[in-house]
Amino acid sequence: MTWRDQALKNFGVWLAVYPAVLISSYLFSWLAPGVPLWLEILISTAFTVPLISYVAVPWVEKRLAHAKGESAAELKREEAEQAEGGRDA
Repeated sequence: MTWRDQALKNFGVWLAVYPAVLISSYLFSWLAPGVPLWLEILISTAFTVPLISYVAVPWVEKRLAHAKGESAAELKREEAEQAEGGRDA
């Protein structure tokens, strides 16, 4: 995966995470004012981490692979080969 591809992937994930964190922050200030900050962060991360893992990253990877004319599996394979110091590193 090139530097550009990695930057696009990170930007796409950020585009999913930012609104989720913003919405959870507004919901806490509206529904439960006075909740300790540590508890607000605990609950909001319990929501955003699965969002990143199961929704945002797969969605961004599919779009990135499609833009490159590859399948998501091919994109993952390329990324794994580079991480292992494979032929495309």
